[in-house]
Amino acid sequence: MPNYKKFDSPDRSDRPGRSDRSDRSDRSDRPGRSGGDAPRKPSLLHEIRDLDERLISMISRRNTLMGKAASKRKLKGLPLADPDMERRIFEIWTTKSADEKFNLKAARRVFEQLNTLAYTCVAKPENRNLPSYSLSPPRRPVKVTIDGPCSLFQSQLWIALAAMCSADAKMSPLSVNDQLTELAKAFNQAGAHISWENDTIESRSGEGVFFEDKLVFAGDDEMTLYLILAFGLKSPGKFKIAGGPILKQYDSRQLTSLLSPLGARLNTLDLQSHGLPARLECGGNMVSSLTLTEETPPKFAAALTLAGWTYPQGMNLKFDKDWAGISEIRDAVEVLNTCGIKAVLTETECTVPFSNSFSFPEQPNIALDPELSAALLSIPAFAGGNVTIKGTWPKTSPKAKDALKALTLGGLVVKVSDTEISSTKGEQPQSVNIDFGQASKLFPIGIALAVNSGTQCSLQGIKDVALFEQGIELLERLGLQYARTEDGVQITPGRLEWEDAWTAPTPYFGIALGLMAWIRPGLSLLNPGDITELWPRYWTLYNSLPEIDGLKDPEVKELNDDAKSNRRRIKID
Repeated sequence: MPNYKKFDSPDRSDRPGRSDRSDRSDRSDRPGRSGGDAPRKPSLLHEIRDLDERLISMISRRNTLMGKAASKRKLKGLPLADPDMERRIFEIWTTKSADEKFNLKAARRVFEQLNTLAYTCVAKPENRNLPSYSLSPPRRPVKVTIDGPCSLFQSQLWIALAAMCSADAKMSPLSVNDQLTELAKAFNQAGAHISWENDTIESRSGEGVFFEDKLVFAGDDEMTLYLILAFGLKSPGKFKIAGGPILKQYDSRQLTSLLSPLGARLNTLDLQSHGLPARLECGGNMVSSLTLTEETPPKFAAALTLAGWTYPQGMNLKFDKDWAGISEIRDAVEVLNTCGIKAVLTETECTVPFSNSFSFPEQPNIALDPELSAALLSIPAFAGGNVTIKGTWPKTSPKAKDALKALTLGGLVVKVSDTEISSTKGEQPQSVNIDFGQASKLFPIGIALAVNSGTQCSLQGIKDVALFEQGIELLERLGLQYARTEDGVQITPGRLEWEDAWTAPTPYFGIALGLMAWIRPGLSLLNPGDITELWPRYWTLYNSLPEIDGLKDPEVKELNDDAKSNRRRIKID
């Protein structure tokens, strides 16, 4: 710590005499200190606030300009980001960073975040200044029977495997959203033949999928990246992977320790970033066994499991008992076993043998998504009536078991059969104590059930710190009293408050807000499109309540050529 010299203030009697000062009456032009009009130097806080106000205005202008370029690329079916344009723009950052003595690496991160902000406004137009979406469902008992929604994660596994097997297959009904279409496009760029329409994705046979020397666009979903990497490891060679704004920010360093023993490395093409674009280089010298750690992304482990049959020696994955990613690996093993590939899963390892034969089903049976289905099954707790979802409930899945427990503790009666799952409102719970376990996405739904119970509630098992804090933010917006506990939060019921429209941090928070609108109509949402991205039919369901028998997409009327335009043709001689 610096050694500062201490100066004592002199006694007033020791100060220099003031007799030589001019008379104060001669200072009439000096502003009085007691006057309200005296000019004051702005405080440091006010200066910073003023700068930030101008900075936000400039960022908004930058977003508009970057957005225009991104919109044009989007209309052409190209990625939002233009690497060449970004490179030329960053040249000024490089120059100015040196002049202003900024850390170039930090400046690069700021530059990328600004670009992501601009691209997000194009990818999700509802994030701009658009009217809020007011939630006021009909306050009558519901009577709902629908198909699906099928598991998004299992759908991704089946689509990737269909592409690699070059299978003739049809998968339906799926929640065909951007994640699935981006996955299909990525494998199509490597030689697959996958198409989609409404809630159906179809795979056709072809010459096979080959990644070598290709450029594959992975979109913005990590699972698409993991599947491309996992299947790209099967043979020596190299290829490039590009991505959207989110995957540009991805930190690929967590994969280094896994790719290295598999004879591969992922080299990022931007030296200032650890995300995409990148080049995967495979030497073909792969180990047959790999140990997974707490840092291993569970979905990447599932991707390696799914691709293990294409590796020369197969793949053996080892992990600790109760490792966090066992549920994802189990899904991959079930898919492989259905196709005749004899993968084996125990409490501490998974073994997938090499195989050059498989039997891909013409129409795979994809299980319901446990968390999304549970969110829909919670509707009767608020509206009364019943909801029936047709499809296969994944009874053995730990995530599905935890989801059912949450619904039951929240006051619902749930019945499961081989072909459907249904829910009705049960007796009002005297107390609610929910541990979400592996179904942590349902935390917002748990908040809604807690509010609906009218009794003191305890919600536990939310290991994701960001998700937990987002839940606390919602409780504060609702004006509810709460207390943080050692492993969760305790909620005290009360009258709901609501002022401004809210941007839900995850789709499940948006769904939870829709549920609480039965308690307090008029809750408003700024980003309903995020729920549409999760399940495109959600708002069709919500706006069609209270009675639904089969959910259909809104009809689009086809116009003939003459009706498409009302412009007049004028003949000029």
